[in-house]
Amino acid sequence: MEYITKAARLVLEGEAKALVTAPISKEATRQAGYGELGHLEFLARLTGATEYATMLVTGPLRVVHLTTHHSLREACDLVAKERVLARLKLTHDSFQRWGIKHPRIAVAALNPHAGEGGLLGLEEIEVISPAIKEAQNLGIDARGPFPADSVFNRALGGEFDVVLAMYHDQGHIPIKVHGFEKSISVALGLPLVRTSVDHGTAFDIAGKGVTNSQSLEEAIKMAARLSEKKQLLDSG
Repeated sequence: MEYITKAARLVLEGEAKALVTAPISKEATRQAGYGELGHLEFLARLTGATEYATMLVTGPLRVVHLTTHHSLREACDLVAKERVLARLKLTHDSFQRWGIKHPRIAVAALNPHAGEGGLLGLEEIEVISPAIKEAQNLGIDARGPFPADSVFNRALGGEFDVVLAMYHDQGHIPIKVHGFEKSISVALGLPLVRTSVDHGTAFDIAGKGVTNSQSLEEAIKMAARLSEKKQLLDSG
């Protein structure tokens, strides 16, 4: 955590252009006295960022998360209109800064079949759709909510620039199934460019010489692109 603090300060002070992070053990950092569950929450506190999010990228597939480090039960409770709208604004503004003038944002539904007209849940009707409508009124090209079992395939087909997932595994699974080795994480909302690998510490294979560095390489390439050109390019 001290290394992360030092690296972030180097970027904020202009001595470096971007921050690329390797995995940290959430259990170890908690035992060391840190309250945050991950890099992003820690960096947000360090930089004073109030609205931030994790975006995973692998090739042409990009997924922003409404919630990440929460239990599934907690994540469902956190699907609120204000949160969805704020995340849509953050995603839209971030993509515009990265050179995509009119980002097309698909919103994944929380429930199966997008709630099936209320038969399988009311969140789509009462929470997600009103947030999308309000975002559209602000000039944001947000669409949905779409069933999560098909929206990511549509994004891969080029219909959308990014998908907003409602919870951790809903977004992580399609990313890692489509291209696990190349998948990376990009932070939204921080006053610095920060990318990271999209895997854990893998202590079970540490020191065995069998690790794959591709995710780290892709994270470094993306950080360079974002810091030099301000362009969110295809990491493939």
